[in-house]
Amino acid sequence: MPGMDSNIGLADPRSGHLLRAELLADALRSGGAVCLRVFGGSMWPWLRSGDALSVRREEAARIHPGEIVLFVREGRLYAHRVIRKSWHEGRAVLVTKGDALPRADAPLAAGELLGRVFRVRRGAREFALDSPQRRTLGRAAALVTHSSRFWYPLARAVRRILPS
Repeated sequence: MPGMDSNIGLADPRSGHLLRAELLADALRSGGAVCLRVFGGSMWPWLRSGDALSVRREEAARIHPGEIVLFVREGRLYAHRVIRKSWHEGRAVLVTKGDALPRADAPLAAGELLGRVFRVRRGAREFALDSPQRRTLGRAAALVTHSSRFWYPLARAVRRILPS
């Protein structure tokens, strides 16, 4: 879908995003945490363009379906929901999907996972994704995301009516 990818960065996503992706990836891989802004609509309605995400390093083995992860692929950053976790040769393999996208992403390669989103700030409001309620909602979203190609057109129509 045109315009539906999650482009994440600190400023204009069209200029220098490769450098920002590398710097953010380095910060997370060294065990740090970052806060960054989302551009795009692949995770709507859970995440909206302009939301600020707080992300910390997390190993794939500690990630669960329903959680939102940050990963790097082809020099770009993506924040998508984990919809499936399996094990291959003793390693956790995560499959992600943007909630508003029709298909799942390719499984994450070992070096692509950067961390887990643990907080979302939207304007003056903050949402802790670690709370029991938000974890339950995330798991439910992971279950229904497979049918998003059916309900997303309806959600888009509602989105045009509702304020951001």
